[in-house]
Amino acid sequence: MAPHANSDVAANGAVNGSAQSSLFTVNSPNVEYTDNEIKSKYAYHTTDITRTADNKLVATPKATTYHFKVDRKVGKVGMMMVGWGGNNGSTVTAGIIANRRGLQWETREGMRAANYYGSVVMSSTVKLGTDPKTGEEINIPFQDMLPMVHPNDLAIGGWDISSMNIADAMDRAQVLEPSLKQLVRKEMAEMKPLPSIYYPDFIAANQEDRADNVLEGTKACWAHVEKIQQDIR
Repeated sequence: MAPHANSDVAANGAVNGSAQSSLFTVNSPNVEYTDNEIKSKYAYHTTDITRTADNKLVATPKATTYHFKVDRKVGKVGMMMVGWGGNNGSTVTAGIIANRRGLQWETREGMRAANYYGSVVMSSTVKLGTDPKTGEEINIPFQDMLPMVHPNDLAIGGWDISSMNIADAMDRAQVLEPSLKQLVRKEMAEMKPLPSIYYPDFIAANQEDRADNVLEGTKACWAHVEKIQQDIR
């Protein structure tokens, strides 16, 4: 069973599998751009220290060259969560759907709109360099440093020991505003977790009553490994 996804077109306008336009390019003999890839060389400098027979130190500079290759086309990426029906899994799923659809909802404090505040990748910036004419420091969004998947484009799935659909799991979690839950409920009600491995020794005893969606067997075995691999594929 493949993870859930509604469309190949994300809310931010990116299309899965298409080459992303770069916010900047690197002007260096160590960087090469092609239609599909960014290739670069980086020399990592260190210093080896040895001792002579009379116990004197000898410092020898050392350079190790690394070669990097990055695809400019971002492929389709799936995110499968263990315990998808838990508080974290259901809340993350609702948040991605809300951002993907650009939702707004009413709260006691007024209108709220979906955003990725709190995400290091989506909401932070990084210093790119300095403008030599003005001395101005140039900072860009972290997400624009390299081609990377946008959270809105993630195909979502996962496992849980409970068969409850993710909309009902969202209600059980009691995290989100009722007005937001109503906006995402229909889509999330169609999301159901795959049967999970269930080893009672590693799960809190109060979860036992929920365990109605488990693979046969309560001990680690190769059959479980193969089933999880099959789910991921």
